[in-house]
Amino acid sequence: MTHYRLPGASLRPRALFVYTRHVAEFRRLLPYIQRYQRAFLLGLGCVVVTSAIVLLSPWVLKFAIDDLTMGVTRSKLALYGTVLLGLACIGGFFRFLMRRILIGASRDIEYDIRNDFFAKLELFPLAYYQARRTGDLMSRATNDLNAVRMMIGPAIMYSANTIIVFIVAVLLMLRIDPWLTGIALLPLPFISISVKYFGGAIHRGFEQVQGQLSDISAVVQESLSGVRVVRAYRQELAEIQRFADANHEYVRHNRQVIRLQGMFFPTIALLLGLAALLVLLLGSREVIAGRMTLGEMVAFNAYLERLTWPMIAFGWVTNMLQRGMASWKRILEILDADVAIRDQGSEAPAAAAPSESRLRQGYGGPPKL
Repeated sequence: MTHYRLPGASLRPRALFVYTRHVAEFRRLLPYIQRYQRAFLLGLGCVVVTSAIVLLSPWVLKFAIDDLTMGVTRSKLALYGTVLLGLACIGGFFRFLMRRILIGASRDIEYDIRNDFFAKLELFPLAYYQARRTGDLMSRATNDLNAVRMMIGPAIMYSANTIIVFIVAVLLMLRIDPWLTGIALLPLPFISISVKYFGGAIHRGFEQVQGQLSDISAVVQESLSGVRVVRAYRQELAEIQRFADANHEYVRHNRQVIRLQGMFFPTIALLLGLAALLVLLLGSREVIAGRMTLGEMVAFNAYLERLTWPMIAFGWVTNMLQRGMASWKRILEILDADVAIRDQGSEAPAAAAPSESRLRQGYGGPPKL
């Protein structure tokens, strides 16, 4: 008997394995994050306050427009103007705290990971460095670590802000007009499909970009460290060509990612623009028919505009997370590598012991200045 397999059946175990692997890799970051959990909680509290103020402004504007349509007075203008100005000032203050706390905590985590990374490098024997390129290790300690920091700080900050704004804005839109909200959310499934498709492709592209950047760093390091040999054997043109080839590959991989991003963000903007056009067309009919006030229409469009940034930010954060996870995977390859060979000299254990101790205990954070 011939057994037939569905086309997607073989892909499900692989997709589950990839997802499980990403979760396990991200859990390795949790000990670093837990050291600054108080800062993250305080920063997330500022995110909640900032999001609440952003969502409160259109509701105040709704009352203001409906009240002013019944009669315009200086006292009303002064009242609503003062309220909107006060909300803007308070929102700006908490937005500053949000960025200062969360991004500052990500810098502290970057400090800890860099120390652990260097401490692990100090434990490897000479044979390890003879088998690997120094430029690749330098790229992991700089470019990859910066991508991980962006994933921990700005990505978490914008993810929390995006989720809060999206959920609350949709609930408020449902309160104003459920039917019109359904029309406005029609592009959402297509946006989810776009994010799933482009997100995976961008992740693979960023892995290639980071790997090629390591190759460029290795070529530069090898050429500079061996410059005397290069000059002695008149290999300057060969080294220039080797660097040009590596640089060309780096540009090619970046262009592939840029093409994906260039298609990703306009696709989201187009879908959201179509939704805004439908809301404007159908919502104006509701106002003319008297089933919706002008203030509700203005507030509804304001909340729809508030949804534009979360959708775009979601794509931006997806790219940041994909790049950060690709870089974190490269850093874990060093942190998880076994120190298979140890120097047997009398001074080697004493020199290695402090580094091993620091690596097991971790760093308590950057020095307090």
